[in-house]
Parts: sequence; structure tokens; C-alpha cells
Amino acid sequence: MKTVIRYIGETEEKEISFNAFLDSKDDRENGNQRNRMKRILKLAMENELTERQKDCINMKFYSGMKVCEIADKLRIKPATVYKHIRKGIAAIKHCAIYV
Repeated sequence: MKTVIRYIGETEEKEISFNAFLDSKDDRENGNQRNRMKRILKLAMENELTERQKDCINMKFYSGMKVCEIADKLRIKPATVYKHIRKGIAAIKHCAIYV
């Protein structure tokens, strides 16, 4: 599953993978926009996601765990992990549209 974040830089619209977005260092051109998006992601995760969605997204994108590892740890099926991640990302994108 490749998740992409689209954002507007100072000169053009840019696209970056979710993992690269979280890991990259702020630079002069897009530091403010990146910081704004990180705040949106944090607020959306805190307020809009279920606990299970938060767990799955944190383990997948912040801890770098594989879906099978997440499923084993949470004692759910891998398909359920994918469902929680997909719905969680959809909720985050929905929030980002309005900010």
C-alpha cells in the first residue's frame, strides 16, 4: 500500500510518500507547510481515529512494522489491519481537506 501526501509548496504542488513526509527534514522552501501538515496529522489522529486505527497507523508508519507483525501483536487478521489503516488514512485526508 503506497500512501501519498499532496501539498502545496511555495512554487508548486508537490507529492511525497507518507513515510518520507514523516522522516524528511524541514527545509526553507516547504518547512512551514510540512509543519502545518504534521500538526493536521497529529490533530486528526488524536480526534478522528478509533483507538484501533491509531494503533495500526502508529505501528505501520511510525514503528515500521509489517502488517503481519501488527496483526500478530493485536491478535487480528492482516485484512483487518489493512482495513483499519485504510479507514484511518481516509479520516485523516477528510480532515486535511477542511484545514
